[in-house]
Amino acid sequence: MAKANQPAGDEQLCAAAKAGSEDAFATLAGRYIFHVRARAADYAGGIEFEDLVQEGTIGILNAVRMFNPAMGVRFSTFAYLCIDRSILSAVRRALRKKQIPQTALISMESGAIPERLEPDPEQLLIDRENLQALEHKLTARLTRTERQVLQLYLRGSSYKQIAGQLGCPVKSVDNAMARVRRKLKNGPVA
Repeated sequence: MAKANQPAGDEQLCAAAKAGSEDAFATLAGRYIFHVRARAADYAGGIEFEDLVQEGTIGILNAVRMFNPAMGVRFSTFAYLCIDRSILSAVRRALRKKQIPQTALISMESGAIPERLEPDPEQLLIDRENLQALEHKLTARLTRTERQVLQLYLRGSSYKQIAGQLGCPVKSVDNAMARVRRKLKNGPVA
């Protein structure tokens, strides 16, 4: 691993965590928790902050599970993307209303089944405003190419697939994603 007086690198910790070391995973999670909390704060609103932190932590776990040094990407780059992707997925799920809140559930035993369930207009407006704010943030901060790369990445395309679709080198895709992370990591748009 690392020398006694030198801290282990992320790639080494990832390998150890993959091999089952809980200490290695805890160290990695500790290194990335500030990014997780910052990203969760950016998207908290319609979703509880702690729920988003939990989703970001799941992103760290996914990064450890899926990281492959042969991809030619540093673990930190991959981890930031996994964290962001996990949080954004949670936001998308919440905005799509795929998860029904416990308060909206009706007991079948009570016999009180409403004829029609209508969405809460206030919540629809809040969700729409949150989505518009996110879209504005992305439009204001990202170039057209960066938006295309991010969109394809969030759809599950690999860097190689994105490069093929956009007709550019894989390194250009990697650089675009690095710029996306850096731009979205900064504070809110004025």
